[in-house]
Amino acid sequence: MSRHLSSKETRIGSKAGAAVSWSIAVYLVWTLATYMLEGRIHLLQQPTVAGRYTYVMIANVLIGTIGAFWVIRSWLNSRVVTLPQLGFRTPSRTALTTGIAVVMGVVYLWLLRPAALSPLVFINGYAQVLTVSIAEVAVCWVLVGASFEALAKSKGKFLSLPAGIVAATILFSVYHVGHSAPFNQIKMMLILLVPGIVTSLFYFMSREIYATILFHNFQGTYGVLSNLENPEILNRPLYPLYFLAILAVVALIAADRLLVRRASRDG
Repeated sequence: MSRHLSSKETRIGSKAGAAVSWSIAVYLVWTLATYMLEGRIHLLQQPTVAGRYTYVMIANVLIGTIGAFWVIRSWLNSRVVTLPQLGFRTPSRTALTTGIAVVMGVVYLWLLRPAALSPLVFINGYAQVLTVSIAEVAVCWVLVGASFEALAKSKGKFLSLPAGIVAATILFSVYHVGHSAPFNQIKMMLILLVPGIVTSLFYFMSREIYATILFHNFQGTYGVLSNLENPEILNRPLYPLYFLAILAVVALIAADRLLVRRASRDG
């Protein structure tokens, strides 16, 4: 009996180790793409519609969302993790937790008391950051955090949750080396550990990917708007930005339904 359990634990640990390797591989490719398409050309300081679309569609949609979910699909097929562990829940659970996420996000902004901004500036900032937040949550928390949690669980249950939280938080902070200034500076990356740990706690407590994206995006919106020299440049309708945000959300839902949920049904 003990020999059988030992063999089973070895197989689980081997699969979890492979999952960590794949999550790190996607993370590195995504970070490199972020640098090549955003940080290297200082896109945040010199935004263009073409540049923004290229960066978001390649780095965050193709690699950070579809690529991440493709890896998750293989995990589900090999029984490394389950849908609830990754944060893919029922519609009713998603509706409840997203409502909680919005309330917590509003409270978060109220506590930080950002400079007075018009509703349009906030909406534009939220839409701009959303395209990045989707990939950040998919890669740093669903891929990296969940895979490190699975690996640590094979070594002992008490290590699994802290391992996932620490891995996701640190790699979220480090990935900003690929972004434009000021987010690629060491001081800023250390500061970003704070929202990273807050998102980690929310994700691992709620186990809901959509709610985590919404809550994480409130933090990201505050960070980006706080570091804009002139937030009023966003005080006008930006229809290409809205369309890009819609594309990112559609890609998220499509990848969820066609890759993740289908893999679970087929399994």
